[in-house]
Amino acid sequence: MIFLQKVKLAFFTALAIALSAPSAIAQPPPAPDTGTPDGQRTPGGTRPELTGVCKQTAQPLTALVPKSSKGLTTAEYPIFWFYIPYAPKEVHSIEFSLHNREETTTLYRTSLQLPNTPGAIGIPLPHNPEYSLKRDRSYHWYLIVNCQPQDNYENDIVLDGWVTRVRQSPTQVFWYDEVTNRAKRYLLEPQNLKVKAAWTKLLQSVGLEGIAQAPLVNAVSNSQND
Repeated sequence: MIFLQKVKLAFFTALAIALSAPSAIAQPPPAPDTGTPDGQRTPGGTRPELTGVCKQTAQPLTALVPKSSKGLTTAEYPIFWFYIPYAPKEVHSIEFSLHNREETTTLYRTSLQLPNTPGAIGIPLPHNPEYSLKRDRSYHWYLIVNCQPQDNYENDIVLDGWVTRVRQSPTQVFWYDEVTNRAKRYLLEPQNLKVKAAWTKLLQSVGLEGIAQAPLVNAVSNSQND
């Protein structure tokens, strides 16, 4: 009996320490081994001329993901975060879409209405069974921006990446969950220096320190779903 009491005491002591410890990521989360190719979190790649289609900005259009553009989530309906440095009047169209791994099925597609303030935004996956992510499956997302008044695919700026839904684990960092948790906390407590530091450290951990000081805007409106 004494032994069991000591075990319980040790467990609850460890739990209390874990809950009170500040959340921090010293190193970037490792890229998940899902067998998917790397994505593209900023414009350019093999077509650097496309970076000139939209207004030139100090920080480019960027997906808030690791450099490989791959990440894990435990959420059935995750939120996808991007830094969009444009005002609504500077963009002709902007679309987010999510597809199955083979890209034979479009799980979700929406046109976006940007907020008036450029900054980091979240694009939520609606809580609808037809959009839910299945465990142990990878999905390919795209963010397509066109700043020209003509619908010309050659002028599209395309970012893409991968999200894989997995089971929860107390010893692993899941990128999409972590960035959403810290963004929501920051939005609730924008003047809290510890919360701001945690948000900054997370972005720095994946080489996005240039975006850490940008405004954080709430989730955007979806104007059209397919």
